[in-house]
Amino acid sequence: MQINDHKKNWWLADIGDYLKVIANGCVMLQPIIALFLTLSLDFKKQLFLTSLYNFVKFTSPAFIFGIVFTIIRTNDKTYKLPIKSYFLNQWSNNFFPTFAWTLAYLILMPNLQQHGHFHNIPTFIWQFFSGNAAPHLWYSVMMLQFLIIMPAIKAICVWVKHSYFKLIFTVIISAIIYFSWLIFYDHFILNGPYTQHWYLLDRVFFSFLIFGIYGGLSWNFHEEIQNFLMNYWWAVVGIYLFTYFWTRNIFITHSKITNLTSDSYYLPSMAIYALTVIFLIYLICIAQKVFNMNRCLKTIHFLAFYAYRAFLANVFWDRILWNIFNFKHFVQYNIYIGIIIIWICTWILSYLSVYLIHRIWIRIITV
Repeated sequence: MQINDHKKNWWLADIGDYLKVIANGCVMLQPIIALFLTLSLDFKKQLFLTSLYNFVKFTSPAFIFGIVFTIIRTNDKTYKLPIKSYFLNQWSNNFFPTFAWTLAYLILMPNLQQHGHFHNIPTFIWQFFSGNAAPHLWYSVMMLQFLIIMPAIKAICVWVKHSYFKLIFTVIISAIIYFSWLIFYDHFILNGPYTQHWYLLDRVFFSFLIFGIYGGLSWNFHEEIQNFLMNYWWAVVGIYLFTYFWTRNIFITHSKITNLTSDSYYLPSMAIYALTVIFLIYLICIAQKVFNMNRCLKTIHFLAFYAYRAFLANVFWDRILWNIFNFKHFVQYNIYIGIIIIWICTWILSYLSVYLIHRIWIRIITV
């Protein structure tokens, strides 16, 4: 795989956006698959859906990786993050949309609440801030934590700089902490006695620690990563295929295939799978540069800007399509076509709605 010298570095500026766009598109499939599995389906169709679910079970880590990569890249010339401007930007782009959509789910779709329902002001506040307002908002709690601790991640990246010794030290220590956390989580929560009592631990930043730290360090060593991927792309593809079928086999062998909660992000196998997919997306970005497919870059940047907001909106729209427009009856004729149609409609409606809301909001505040 060859790439012109003058393009060797600037393509990396797009990696974060590619990760966010691809991860966001795939994550919209997860709640849709969960809806399909509520239907009465034969084993072949259930196996197809769970295999597809496992296929897209990289999205949340990849999104964290992409966000941290982009923030570290855009602040590469500064010793510290410009705290005031950084948090003002995060408030408008991430915190405020999260709070607005959380409120919308609690008021307009209260039946989507997880782990109980609000019945007074204290329980409303609890559901609002805990990520229980809708099935996908646990991830918002996780991501906002990473945005809060971003100054610490920036400090780690500044300390490591371009030292291979510090890189190895940081990678090993963070991996030890992370996989120790996964072992603890598996023993006490995922397959342990505290599944219900300690469920909030699934949205603590430790659960995706290495994806945040590795995302920042990847910018520090982007040239080395680029050279490795360009020379050993075949190995990345091979490892990806192995890890996909490995994780799929673990899930199908050890779990009831309709129980999607068993296909957890918080398993060592899934962590390895997510890291492999992240590097596979790197390769997609390289290929885009190699073949001069630069016309799609504006679209990628546009979609990346609205990606998180579209993620917030996607469950709202897939439930409307499923219930109000009666898609749950239509898809029983052909679930393969049905899942594609609902996914595309959800994707379009999610992006279109958040784009229009954003444009209207800009007009209001600039009047």
